[in-house]
Amino acid sequence: MKKVIFASLLCIFSSSTIANEQSLTTECPTCFSYEQFKTSAKSNAQLDKTRDVYVMNLEALTIKKFEVSKRFSGYKTLTGTGGEPDGRGGKMKGIKVPTYSVTVKDHNVEQSVLNNFYNLSDAKKQVMMSVQSLKADEVPSEIAGSVWDLVGSSSIQNKVARHYNGNTNLRNDLTNFANATDKVSGLLNVDKIMVQVSFSDGSTAIFSLYAVINGDLIWDFERGTDVDLNKVKPNFDTKNAESYDFDNGGADVFVDFYNAAKRAGVSFTSTSSEGAQTGGRVTCATKNLDKYICTYTR
Repeated sequence: MKKVIFASLLCIFSSSTIANEQSLTTECPTCFSYEQFKTSAKSNAQLDKTRDVYVMNLEALTIKKFEVSKRFSGYKTLTGTGGEPDGRGGKMKGIKVPTYSVTVKDHNVEQSVLNNFYNLSDAKKQVMMSVQSLKADEVPSEIAGSVWDLVGSSSIQNKVARHYNGNTNLRNDLTNFANATDKVSGLLNVDKIMVQVSFSDGSTAIFSLYAVINGDLIWDFERGTDVDLNKVKPNFDTKNAESYDFDNGGADVFVDFYNAAKRAGVSFTSTSSEGAQTGGRVTCATKNLDKYICTYTR
């Protein structure tokens, strides 16, 4: 069970029936006061279950233990919003919603748990030191010259990831971190480990460690920023319009953006064109010589 959890612990953790019956150790890097630790523990309460929740701030070297339980306590009525029409000739009525009570009790942390926590904290710090050192290691231009090269291309994303997987210090530190997590009892939920990489055109990308499976590091491309501070995502947003300004990058970065959009299925149209393909469309205008502004719409 621990190996399965570790393979996915760097993702957002999904609760299950088994999870409700086990203790949980969860990372809260923003927890500093007692009330913040308590609130974090309370948010992990499970209905009709009593469980131990260990809340830890690995950087602050602090861990606290709570016993939490959640019970159904009744219903409350939400009144209609200003007597608005309900669409059937009447007015909106109040809606009954269930309410719950959560009990939180604090306990002393066992020495064995403390020992494992200190080991985990030390291992995480070593990983983060290795991650920081990678910022100076620019992605070779033959792999990718811009963060835009990653959009719509899983093969290039994988090539970038493999390049950094070759870093011996990072691999060793992550192996030690994996061993430290394996000693934590119950379920473990820690924040994603993020790596920022840079490209020759001045753009950057952030990868998150998705899993460690049989010693292999599995990374996900999360997001990036180009030289004009345009936000770059793995795929173009299909819900909201986005504007891109190619002032500093000029024609070269615009071409990278154009190719990325085409790979993602986006169509380019003039302002007089009507209709858009499934992937949305991009309308571009020239600001000055070799300077462009583009807007993506669905």
